[in-house]
Amino acid sequence: MNPIVLLFGKLLQWIYRYTGDYGAAIVCLTVLVKICLLPLYLRRTKETDARQAAGSCLLLLLTLPVLTGLYHTVLAGAGVSAGSRLCPWIASLLVRDPYGILPALSAAVQLIPQTYPYLAFFKRLELPKTPKGMLLPSVLTTFLICLPLPAAVSLYYLTSGLFTALQQAVLNTVQVYRLCAD
Repeated sequence: MNPIVLLFGKLLQWIYRYTGDYGAAIVCLTVLVKICLLPLYLRRTKETDARQAAGSCLLLLLTLPVLTGLYHTVLAGAGVSAGSRLCPWIASLLVRDPYGILPALSAAVQLIPQTYPYLAFFKRLELPKTPKGMLLPSVLTTFLICLPLPAAVSLYYLTSGLFTALQQAVLNTVQVYRLCAD
């Protein structure tokens, strides 16, 4: 198995020992990974458009070992007892969400950063607006990707999306205040 996958697996198990809940361990691991990737994200936002696409692909590729490690670790270490207090309607995070709640929330969270260009507070930034015709396909794609996957993956996507939305809101707010100061 890939050493990076093993590393994330060990990290997830270590966090699980302290939280006693695989859902909470997944949330903590996701936040930790997002914090570690934050410098790459910040650098990507400062580069030109041509480099942004490459930076986005790099960030995406760096999250793949996390997802793989997450799945293999929960699968190997948890057995059928991979439940979580965060998702009480799911018996195990190893199976898909029977009601589609986590995939729906994961998809909905993807919309949050898309609303920033329309908020009055961020108007001064002249943020690029996602074409309205792309919003529904983007949300639907996230939902359809998460729906058949184990709930652990949907929980990762949900947490990652929330972190990204918050991160972008903070960065936009800082930019607005800088513009106001000038």
